[in-house]
Amino acid sequence: MFRSKQYMIELGSAFALYAALLVGAEAVERAIAPAGALKLAINLAPMIGALAAAWAILRGLWRLDEMQRRIQFDAIAISFLGTALITFAWGFAEGAGLPHLRSFAVWPIMGALWCVGLLIAIRRYR
Repeated sequence: MFRSKQYMIELGSAFALYAALLVGAEAVERAIAPAGALKLAINLAPMIGALAAAWAILRGLWRLDEMQRRIQFDAIAISFLGTALITFAWGFAEGAGLPHLRSFAVWPIMGALWCVGLLIAIRRYR
């Protein structure tokens, strides 16, 4: 699936950029204690690396053959639907006293369900 050397280099570089921007933004924020729009810009700087990672993943998907694309499509659909159902249900459960679900929790849910979806799709097309 996503095993090409080019994909690994692109994704690895994107993650390295993300990590560097994350550490750098934290250091800059501590050093200058910005406020307002500058603080927002500094805190959003790591998103450049996240966007680069998203681009690398898309490029990796575009390089797959038809069967691998089909497997990934099924896995992503399972992930999308599962994440939607979990977050929707959690929203209702908040009304019953569960704590607020932070946005940072959504990606781990989606990523875990993508892995589950891959296992289901691989087995389905075996």
